[in-house]
Amino acid sequence: MLRSGILVFSTLEGQLIASQIKTILQRDSSLDVAQVCGQLGDAEVVQSISPKVLIAVFPSAKQETASFLRELRSFDIRTSLLAVLTPDLLDCGFPEGTENTHDFLVAPLEETELLFRVRRLINTSPRNVATRQATEACGLAQLLGEDPNFVNLKRRIPIVARFDSTVLLTGETGTGKERFARALHYSSPRAANPFLPVNCGAIPVDLFESELYGHRRGAFTGAVSAEAGLIAEAEGGTLFLDEVETLSLASQVKLLRFLQDQVYYPVGSAKPKQANVWILASTNIELPLKIQDGTFREDLYYRLAVISLALPPLRQRAGDVALLAGHFWRMYSDKVGRDPGPLSADVMDALCSYDWPGNVRELQNVIQQLAVLTEADTIRPEDLPIPRRQPQHNGKVKSFAQRKASVIADFEKHYLTDLLRVHRGNVTHAAQEAGKDRRAFGRLIKKYQIDKTGMLD
Repeated sequence: MLRSGILVFSTLEGQLIASQIKTILQRDSSLDVAQVCGQLGDAEVVQSISPKVLIAVFPSAKQETASFLRELRSFDIRTSLLAVLTPDLLDCGFPEGTENTHDFLVAPLEETELLFRVRRLINTSPRNVATRQATEACGLAQLLGEDPNFVNLKRRIPIVARFDSTVLLTGETGTGKERFARALHYSSPRAANPFLPVNCGAIPVDLFESELYGHRRGAFTGAVSAEAGLIAEAEGGTLFLDEVETLSLASQVKLLRFLQDQVYYPVGSAKPKQANVWILASTNIELPLKIQDGTFREDLYYRLAVISLALPPLRQRAGDVALLAGHFWRMYSDKVGRDPGPLSADVMDALCSYDWPGNVRELQNVIQQLAVLTEADTIRPEDLPIPRRQPQHNGKVKSFAQRKASVIADFEKHYLTDLLRVHRGNVTHAAQEAGKDRRAFGRLIKKYQIDKTGMLD
């Protein structure tokens, strides 16, 4: 058995990249490298060695990754897996199944980066891997939803979490940005270290530098003792900057300086300190608009948005309302000691018909209030503390099919409107994101009489 065996596996298409990887790794005399092109099961070299790291060069066509993944799953699961993806494949979204890899790189590869990743995987013990997988499950378990776009976003978390690239989480208030930040932290190698959330809007402008970097005793009036800053408290872990758009321009400069090299000076100290902190940030507004009006620095935006994850509002994942409502109802019913029996169809219908401007947070608050304040054993739609639509009975109650069609129509209209607004009225781009034919998309716009006035193309 080779002490530091490396196996590079690819299809015929990826053979050139695989050869380049082998050439780079062979420059390190402590690594024993073998290359396989084709099928792992037929390769004698796989039986002759027990590699610590399997480097898999994925095919560039997304439709070919399924058979490639089946081949990888037949391999020893105790081996660390490093996935090498092409930019074309990454543009289509992370391939399903790559969330089970231990690390990934995007071609073309840099020699120093490749060697660093491989050495890190070699030095990762099975116990650490098991611990990391457990923390990944704990973090991801908090993100509930079955909407395809939400599931795709959730699948990216274990992949993004393997790196220290700054992440910007965007989305409306109440969409769960801090939950996603926690899931990133607990899916990362930093899971055993602190996760420190900070509301940027709550820090006074004149104290931001001291809060961030800390200060020495006597650094300013009132500094009667030395204090560690937020960065020092989050050492080895993650610092989550919530509502980053509220920072003043002066505070933005101080943050930018730290992001460039993670070196900082406590206030009153001439001695620099090197930090080891992963920075995550969030905002509920369009930062490019803040850049245009001069209230947010463009260079800071690009430092924060190395990786950007956009969280969808609840109205764009209406199918998840019932799932989330049921979860919150069981949770709060258990806390207050009431029967957690399922909510009635009429109550669920009312919940699913509401737009939820406050998103998941508003839904959670509504269900909590329902569980705590409703004294009756049976919950009725009129007990819900949300605006209700005026019924249009005309002497008749809508059938199940009619009511279902009405809910679907409302969802489609709001979804189309939101999508067009995001793409500034560009029907082609909106149809592509929705995964629909442009003509069919146009017919829906006409059907619901959606006015594109004001949606600048």
